[in-house]
Amino acid sequence: MNKILAICTSPDRGGLELYFTKFVEYYHHKQNSTSLHTVVRKNGYISQVLKRSGNSNRQKEINKISIINLIFYAIYLAKYVNSHKIDFIHMSWRKDLLLSVLIKIFARKKVHIIYYRQMKLSREKKSIYHRFIYKNIKIIFAITENLKNECNNFLPVSNHAIKKLPYGIEEYQKSQTPIINKEELCKDFDWDLSSFTIGVFSRLEEQKGQHLVVKAIKELAPLDISLGIIGYCMDKKYKKRLVKEINSYHLTGKVRFENFVEQPMRVMPGFDLIILPTYEETFGLVAAEAMLMGVPVIGSNAGGIPEIIKDNVNGLLFETKNSNSLKQKISMMINSPELRQKLSNNAKIFIRENYNYDKHFDSFDSFLNEL
Repeated sequence: MNKILAICTSPDRGGLELYFTKFVEYYHHKQNSTSLHTVVRKNGYISQVLKRSGNSNRQKEINKISIINLIFYAIYLAKYVNSHKIDFIHMSWRKDLLLSVLIKIFARKKVHIIYYRQMKLSREKKSIYHRFIYKNIKIIFAITENLKNECNNFLPVSNHAIKKLPYGIEEYQKSQTPIINKEELCKDFDWDLSSFTIGVFSRLEEQKGQHLVVKAIKELAPLDISLGIIGYCMDKKYKKRLVKEINSYHLTGKVRFENFVEQPMRVMPGFDLIILPTYEETFGLVAAEAMLMGVPVIGSNAGGIPEIIKDNVNGLLFETKNSNSLKQKISMMINSPELRQKLSNNAKIFIRENYNYDKHFDSFDSFLNEL
């Protein structure tokens, strides 16, 4: 059985970090094996989640990587690789690349680096440094076809070393924690139950496009629309700007901010519509999760989102950064319950067929076994 050292020292709370916790959960519980070891940021978000869920066995915690401690941690973890006979280093956060490569170099045991790339590439990375990094990586998994093409174009690696590996999305287990329905959501948010509820699940920063939704809702007045903006605030100035716009549009009370939630799929069914208004999303996990939960979606027509949302088939796409285009799509959803039902039905089938949770890990294991 392959032994994997999974590394993610990111302190953030987003799709990449959620994937890592799911990755750990799968290998600790679904396979019920001792094949997975982890390295995470000490006292960080991932560490806390894994401890609460009982998935922190064989876990090493390290401080933030710096120029001062980089070599120390690389040697320390190389010894760990040797003593535990690790076969693969799995990492997703780009800032863990150098650490992973140094671990490989310092380890006496042969070990392969697997890089699951989830963030977009916008420029060429073929400097001496990047050539050094990528010559030590055995395989790069890209989350979408669009990202796979970016890797081919911008990274100093051969095409055969880049594979597409879509996310696997686990069905929500309602028996564990009951979902929140619309009545409960409206009561919690102090909204009228008759209002059309829209949810945006994303980190709070300008490129995520929450302001586009706010402006579109303002232009749809006097329709009764309530908006929930749910996600960790990355940019306080941006949030202040949003609040100012909301007040000037007379939407106070109709828009609610909520911090990051660890189980977004539990909350999604409380909304009539989920919107992913980002300028460019590599994948669009929020949209896929909403589709699996039977909630209609609208997404920006950019990045990897069109690989998930097929316009007017399983969701709607709007022109990126265009609030007027978004307004028109929202209006279509509000005015046609039949359209919402059709899109939702098709979406659930599409996600189950193309982003199956177990199939994702079966594919991952198959790739490793071929190396």
